[in-house]
Amino acid sequence: MNNFPLVTIEQMLNSYKQLHSKNPSFGMDTYAKDFSPDGLVILTNNGNGNKGIPVRCGHYICILALKGGSVRHVNQYDYNITAQSLQLLVPGVIHSFEDTQPNSEFIVLAFDPDFLPNGVEELLDFHNKNLQSVDLDCIEFKNVRNIYEQVNIEYKNEKGDYKEISKHLLVQLLYILKREKLAKPKLEIKNRSQQITSQFLSLIEKKFQEYKSVQAYAEILNITPKHLSETISQSLGKSALHFIHKRIIKETQYLLCYSDMSIKQISSNLNFENSSELGRFFKRYEGLSPKAYRLHFNH
Repeated sequence: MNNFPLVTIEQMLNSYKQLHSKNPSFGMDTYAKDFSPDGLVILTNNGNGNKGIPVRCGHYICILALKGGSVRHVNQYDYNITAQSLQLLVPGVIHSFEDTQPNSEFIVLAFDPDFLPNGVEELLDFHNKNLQSVDLDCIEFKNVRNIYEQVNIEYKNEKGDYKEISKHLLVQLLYILKREKLAKPKLEIKNRSQQITSQFLSLIEKKFQEYKSVQAYAEILNITPKHLSETISQSLGKSALHFIHKRIIKETQYLLCYSDMSIKQISSNLNFENSSELGRFFKRYEGLSPKAYRLHFNH
């Protein structure tokens, strides 16, 4: 879709250092002087309640919720996360989160695509196309948590072939997640309104760099702007323009915070006439200029 940069595991850890504790009882200590991610990291959050800037990673992130809750924004969709849920974030999606309950606890496995053994391309392709979270029953939750604990032990002890064992534990985890996704009832598109809404959200993800008006999206969908606006407002409770602008803002936040692109380059990549137009657009939503937002994040 674009040539925007993807964040590495190391960059992600540096940006989200405040989410993790020193000398954790579970997972890796990202504060240790000799810590260096090598294809895989296993982490636990510090439970302080956090909010994340939109980010686009080049690796997979598998998140198991232990308690509490959050909202996870992935591309155009929002997922309500509760205890015993499991979700895989795949490379290239733009995601952010907000913890909605105090003392929320999650354990996380982040791994590069080439960390996995050969022969799992079909499995990964399934997950790349199915981004939803799943709620685990007590038995599967125990099984999944046990996999996390086994990977943690392998990396703590570093006995012979610990990386190979961990790779196969990850594959087991991904198959369990696939099975749970397939068992989850599919949301059926029952009427024309739902069809338009689904197509519109998917279209934004493909075209947000190119188009910024409701009319442009309506033309592609072969309906009138009024029909599109009324449909989205009735289905989602907010205007069609809100969702278009929200996606552009998310990408702008990401590029300001995680890339070294100049504001002029960002405005060009997002098809604004100039950096002043981007500045006015961004400040209207965020209350800060792009420059001030970047300085605040990197402070």
